[in-house]
Amino acid sequence: MHIPGFPGQTLPFTAQLDNKPWAKSVQPMMGVLPPEGVDLIVTVDITDLPNGTFTTTVFLLVTFPGSGTISNQGVTQVGAPVSISLVTPVTPKAGGTPPQNALIIGSVGHLDGINSHWQSDVRVANISQTKAKYQLTFTPDDAAKGVKQTIIDVDPGVTTALDDIIKTWYGIGALGETANGVLEIRPVASAGKGLPANDDVSVTTTAVASSRAYNVTSQGTLGQFIPALPFSGFIGRAVDQAHAATVLGLQQIAQNADFRTNVGVLEASGQPASVLISVFDSKGGKLLDFPLDLKGGEQRQLNSFLAQNKISLNDGRIEVKVTSGEGKISTYASVVDNHSGDPLLVSGVPLGVNAFDHFVLPGAADLNTGIAAWRTDMQILNPTTTPQFVTLTFYPQNSNAVPQTTSLTVGAGELKKLDNTLASFFGLTNVGGAVHVTTANATPLVITGRTYNLTSNGTFGQFIDAVTSADAVGKSDRPLQILQLEDSVRYRTNVGIAEVTGKPATVQVQVILPDSKITPSTQIPLPANGFVQLPVIQSLGLTNVYNARVTLTVVDGDGKISGYGSVIDQQTQDPTYVKAQK
Repeated sequence: MHIPGFPGQTLPFTAQLDNKPWAKSVQPMMGVLPPEGVDLIVTVDITDLPNGTFTTTVFLLVTFPGSGTISNQGVTQVGAPVSISLVTPVTPKAGGTPPQNALIIGSVGHLDGINSHWQSDVRVANISQTKAKYQLTFTPDDAAKGVKQTIIDVDPGVTTALDDIIKTWYGIGALGETANGVLEIRPVASAGKGLPANDDVSVTTTAVASSRAYNVTSQGTLGQFIPALPFSGFIGRAVDQAHAATVLGLQQIAQNADFRTNVGVLEASGQPASVLISVFDSKGGKLLDFPLDLKGGEQRQLNSFLAQNKISLNDGRIEVKVTSGEGKISTYASVVDNHSGDPLLVSGVPLGVNAFDHFVLPGAADLNTGIAAWRTDMQILNPTTTPQFVTLTFYPQNSNAVPQTTSLTVGAGELKKLDNTLASFFGLTNVGGAVHVTTANATPLVITGRTYNLTSNGTFGQFIDAVTSADAVGKSDRPLQILQLEDSVRYRTNVGIAEVTGKPATVQVQVILPDSKITPSTQIPLPANGFVQLPVIQSLGLTNVYNARVTLTVVDGDGKISGYGSVIDQQTQDPTYVKAQK
């Protein structure tokens, strides 16, 4: 591994590793660090390691002359991560039609461009009580590159890291080539004493999974969370003339001087589908109908989709539906800040299907921290044919302060935008918390937010969708799972917890570590409608933690809670929002 030096200085150093049991030594243990940097050799013992990616930290204690501003009693610590991946055999084989409990990650890739390097880090957690096998099938957007399969073993309660999965596991990128596509994760049951049978699929979902796709730059990373969607949630054409086709909606999209929008559509059943993509402005006026034919198993990403169709749009939305064919599809949008280059991913949600009278958007902010200026822009879509009167109540985090309330009407088919929500609609600044949106009757509103760090070089943000009681868990439910968490020289993590039903709850928070048999935990009492965000990993005294998983369990009270992780790059301050999964 390479450790960069300090310009114009040659400095003595000593090197050491953190306490991962498989990381044995680093050489040389001492020497000089020239301006061009130094190469170190880390020795590891893979004897007891299963398949997956494992990361440790190498620390250099660098001695500086005198006591300038960069030094601490003449010594400063420089840390750098080093990873090792133990891979499994890959075969060129298509996966066939997925079972209903298969998980689909709609976009994974390894892409090198001008001053950019995109990769996908995937996590697969076995939340069952027994060891499990998972078949991972990568289908590239270019079918000529071939569909590839591998099988991994995951012990009970373990989260397997698959960093830069397309290059490391499937070998694409070793010779400079690139690929983007779809990853299918399906549980596999063993076929007696023989090898696992790929079509002998267990009937119980045993896994939660996710991916972070990001651009690696010299100044840190810019990334977006990509969920693993159950195949059962993919949509098809209308079953008959008496029933309308399910429509997936995307909002928080834009095409202007500040933002551009890429739209992705993927077919997962292996059958062809004809799709209609429709674009609307914030008042519900239709701007475009765009037909698209997909082959079975095809993923199509339409870059700068709005600009390519000569549409300028500050705030709009997209609808996607299947018009013919037997295929099953899902969709996403990647909205990219033109100044910072930071992307955020918007997943398609069924419109007009799930009606509630209480929605909660956690992680709303108007906060100036000294190193970041956090703001939240909310949007409320009313997909019905009648206006909807809504009440918004803001509950500040970690506070017994009186909640603030406002109200407004969202017109039929309108996408109401609430930019800089806390300051503009509540008159609040330097505060964070959760916004509760209530209606007199159950209504299929779609409520989303974009919380971002506002800088002179654009924004660095994360997409947040509102949660309801259907997304939350109570005392008799199994824990929520939050993957992809880290607290290291690369990233820091905050965990947010919101009570969503107006009743108190006590939450047990556990941090599942990949290299330890000990599970640190704490309990957090939440009042009715309470919200808390805290650096859980740090608050438990943990350092240099990679591939952590946090579980949230209600252990007392009648309330129900939802949660998330916000993983923030230490250099760019770019956040990635990781929604808790049941």
